Amino acid sequence: MSEQPILGRTSKKWQPFASIPQQFKGIAKIIDNQAKVPQPILEDDEKERINHILNEALQFKDEIALVYWNNGRINTEIGIINKIDPLNSTIQFIDKFNKNHSLLMNSLVEITKLDNRYSDY
Repeated sequence: MSEQPILGRTSKKWQPFASIPQQFKGIAKIIDNQAKVPQPILEDDEKERINHILNEALQFKDEIALVYWNNGRINTEIGIINKIDPLNSTIQFIDKFNKNHSLLMNSLVEITKLDNRYSDY
């Protein structure tokens, strides 16, 4: 007489919030939207200070940290200013990985000149 294996309960993986993909995407979108911030409004003296540092950084090829607002997020990039285009209100800069970036001037929130003693440029 051959014995049949006893079939017990098997465990199944269950994902409570990802069980319905549309629901999961909707919840992720709500959480993402809650983390967004409105675009900061700069005073005229801050704009002048940023403009002064930008022009100085372009002239002397200083390494700078650009803090900017993009789609509800505050981001930071470090690099060297390559070109300032006043007609299109854009700044072109090269980051540490030699990748070119373009940034709208009105998205700038803060700019800081970094110490160039250890620069790789």
